[in-house]
Amino acid sequence: MREFLKRHRVAISSFLALVVPLFLLYVHGRSPRKTTIVEVALLRLTAPVEAAAADAMAGVKSVWSRYVALVDLAEENARLAKDVEILTAEALAAKELRHENARLRDLLQFKRERQDLETIAAHIIGQDVSPFARVVRVSIDAGSSDGVEEGMPVVSAQGLVGRIKVVSGRYAEVMLAVDARSSINVRVAGKGVSGNLEGTGANDEYSARLLYLQKAEPLVVGDTVVTSGHDKVFPPGLEVGYIRSLEERQRGVYYELQVAPAVNFSILEEVAIVIGHSDADEAEAPAPGKGGER
Repeated sequence: MREFLKRHRVAISSFLALVVPLFLLYVHGRSPRKTTIVEVALLRLTAPVEAAAADAMAGVKSVWSRYVALVDLAEENARLAKDVEILTAEALAAKELRHENARLRDLLQFKRERQDLETIAAHIIGQDVSPFARVVRVSIDAGSSDGVEEGMPVVSAQGLVGRIKVVSGRYAEVMLAVDARSSINVRVAGKGVSGNLEGTGANDEYSARLLYLQKAEPLVVGDTVVTSGHDKVFPPGLEVGYIRSLEERQRGVYYELQVAPAVNFSILEEVAIVIGHSDADEAEAPAPGKGGER
């Protein structure tokens, strides 16, 4: 018998822990009599077991509640992270749209100021970049099917970009004004200086040089260089750049000054191709924009 009780003590204890409380409830429920000594003894025996069982169940409930809370928190964090990702993407898209609208407004304002020019708009769709992250050539989404021809000027709201070098059906390649092959007849706005602007073709900066015979008035850093229109290729008055340095170099009969381009080719995204312009009073056409301000 002792061996039996020892072997099955856990099962017997569990049975008593469940049955005795039910028995007591049954007894109390039959008649509201005075508690007997047997009932008190049974209560003393079962109370610790009941308390331990209640504590164990409370612990299980607490662990389960914390687990459920952690699962809910993880799911909520995942939802919030996804919401942040979506909102960030929407904010970036809205910012890019604002920048694009600003660029298009600037280009539209340029067209209003230069109603003597007939232009078509195009987007930059490709760039060739030097090892120093300088753009050396761009491609646009307009070509011969749009009326674009080789040699046509390309402009932006900031000024002259360059000219069409290669044309295909719906695309074209633009040679920039700072390309070493580029030569543009220019003048310094408001000064009696004219000459040719040649690109340096430098890989590490955007620069050009102004070659001229003589100057009638003193020049200052920041003076605006514009197209003269004398070469019959570029309309007059298009901003090309600004005098960067007054350090003159002599090349044969010419003097040379360094010029910074008006256009930042690294951030160029929209352009206009000049497909026609009026020749009337072209040499006296005003320079658009803010003159010598940079």
